Amino acid sequence: MQDRHAKLERVEQTTENPVQKPVIETETSSGLDERVLLAWRSPERLFKARTKEFYSTIIVLAVLMSVIMFFIEGIMPVFVIWAFVFVIYATTKTAPTEADHELTSWGIRTGGKLYRFNQMVLFWLEEKWERSILRIILPSFPGQLILIVNKTDEEKIKKVLADNQVTMQKPEPSSTDKAVKWLSEKIPLE
Repeated sequence: MQDRHAKLERVEQTTENPVQKPVIETETSSGLDERVLLAWRSPERLFKARTKEFYSTIIVLAVLMSVIMFFIEGIMPVFVIWAFVFVIYATTKTAPTEADHELTSWGIRTGGKLYRFNQMVLFWLEEKWERSILRIILPSFPGQLILIVNKTDEEKIKKVLADNQVTMQKPEPSSTDKAVKWLSEKIPLE
């Protein structure tokens, strides 16, 4: 009876984990541990409180564009225009939440995802609405990583990115960038 009981225990032990997973050597097991060089909390996106004039201007422009597009193309462009108006309203009325960002020895970790240094093409720092913004060009989705940083950490960020062969260079504005800038100067929404 004890022999049978011992055999059952051995069978149970082998059936608990029937497939042995191969040991894969990772960077952490080879001694190249990820170290946090700088960590900070900041809003997920830029935010500026808007006035009633801003919303009324957006609605007037949307109505005018809707009328024009309805006569040119029909109802579908009107739905797109009003969906765009809704997105503008939702993002300007809802304050962003705080996010954790880490500059590590492997790259930048934000939103639960690691963007490695070898994936980064260009970076630059700029000011907008009295906040420092770090912009990083990526070759794949999302295309551009935009992080709000503390002004006191700018030099450390520049040094770490430059030491990891990420080029600091602001790209020339495209024709779309120039058109948007010109339009925002000519038709202020506030």
